[in-house]
Amino acid sequence: MITLLFQPLLVAQGPQSARVKAIVEKGISFLEGDLTGYDQMKTPGGPVIVGLAIYKYHDVYGVSGGKNHPKVVKAKTNAVSIAQTVASPSYSGEKKFYEAGMAAILLLEVDPDGYRPQIASLIKSIEAGQKANGSWGYPEEKIGDTSVSQFCILALWTAKNRGFTVKTEAIANACNWLLRTQDQTGAWGYKGVNDPGVGQFRRTSQAKNELGGSNYVGAHSDAACGLGSLYITAGLLQFVNQQPEPPKKNSNVNSALQVKPTDAQNLKPLTDAVPDGFLRGALTLGNNWFNSNFNSFLREESPRWPFYFLYTYERYRTFKGLAEKTAFTDAPPWYVTGTNYLAGKQQADGSFTGAIQTGGPAMDTCFAMFFLMRSTLKSVLNLARDTTFVSLGELPEDAANARIVNGKIVTTQLGGDIATILSMLEDPNAPQFKDMKAIPPVLKLSADEKERQAQVERLKTLISEGNPQARRIAIRQFARERGLDAVPTLLYALSDPDENATREARNALRFISRRLNGFGLPDVPSPAEKAEAIEKWRNWFLQVRPEAELEPEDITSSAPAP
Repeated sequence: MITLLFQPLLVAQGPQSARVKAIVEKGISFLEGDLTGYDQMKTPGGPVIVGLAIYKYHDVYGVSGGKNHPKVVKAKTNAVSIAQTVASPSYSGEKKFYEAGMAAILLLEVDPDGYRPQIASLIKSIEAGQKANGSWGYPEEKIGDTSVSQFCILALWTAKNRGFTVKTEAIANACNWLLRTQDQTGAWGYKGVNDPGVGQFRRTSQAKNELGGSNYVGAHSDAACGLGSLYITAGLLQFVNQQPEPPKKNSNVNSALQVKPTDAQNLKPLTDAVPDGFLRGALTLGNNWFNSNFNSFLREESPRWPFYFLYTYERYRTFKGLAEKTAFTDAPPWYVTGTNYLAGKQQADGSFTGAIQTGGPAMDTCFAMFFLMRSTLKSVLNLARDTTFVSLGELPEDAANARIVNGKIVTTQLGGDIATILSMLEDPNAPQFKDMKAIPPVLKLSADEKERQAQVERLKTLISEGNPQARRIAIRQFARERGLDAVPTLLYALSDPDENATREARNALRFISRRLNGFGLPDVPSPAEKAEAIEKWRNWFLQVRPEAELEPEDITSSAPAP
């Protein structure tokens, strides 16, 4: 087991352990304080990173109020401002794509439904800013930056897994750039300075920068940026697995999948533009580099960007674990090692800072927090949990006790049960469900099996005959209740003329299949895109249930009225 020299091994010290929580809480306390004197906080992106760290703390430890924390509110405000700024073609600020990537990640983590226009704008800006070689970097430079590219790639991954449309070509181009700029040792440099050119797949030395100085090949932070990003792009393109194993309990949906595993392990790559063998060789070479060099970081007197490295390394190890279908554990050896390192670096005020090449106390503390909280793993597990029953919030949280006030549904006193709710949904003269932003829980159906089946049938009927909002609610609840058995009905619902109902059906299929990316159906699909998605989901279902009989008319029968 890897250990730090002269430091005791911390046993069972995962993110939820008392020791780690104490370090994290001290760091968060520092971030919650006055940071205005630090240079990093004078940029638009600095408060975004701080807000994300504080939000992740609330998320990881189940602390309420994360979305409304003052520094998270400030982060959201800055992210919206960044979205407006980077959308201008004339804007060429040095940190443009750093900030665009972080702003998108923040909004996608905190409130993907509430900021859909801003997120879509950021994704558009990121895709438009991709260089001809497939990378991202400083706007005035032709060569790409490994770190900047990492933030943009992570933003695109998060967006795609939250239901946003991301161009496969952009991911493939980024993947190919990473392949071409990997050093012969398996590491990456600060920039892709010796790129053999688009379509030329061979490894060259990345040791010298464009001026002949050091390109920091061998620095752990740059190697982790490159390798983690390569795993992300490889997963998005379906060369390697990127789906976590589903939970084993408390879900009818998952129990349906226990009958036959999904075809995730048999997925076909989404593109032939990326050389499969060269990609797998690059992953192996990068893994071998870290197997040989991880400990050397710990022995360096002044390592390059030490806290940023641990932040990026946690991401790399998370996506490596997904690709290899490795069971996640609370305290793998590398995490224990990193925690030992950080425990010895925390200052009395809770901050972290290094001797040279650091981001300053505010940023370094954020990066340390992300590592200690396993922030990437938490994001992956959140997506697996949600995937993506991202609701439009038609019902309040206590919907069973709803009543009507001024034509709207509010949440007091009605005392209704599921039968009342179903009757409201079935009534064509019922008022519309408006201004409800809370994600509804699963509606609790009757415990009596006969009544429950009748309620399920009512939900199924609503999918084809209800008003648009009733259809959306019925799609979600029917899918949760029936799991894999709901797929034929959900295929039909994909043809719904209401875009929100189509989105609910798409998200339900993703949830049931555990395919975080689905088959790429955008939020506002064309008829051709709907037809293509229906066909792909049909083929998937017949692979999972080869005994199923799906007639075309079962799927493409007349759609509900708008």
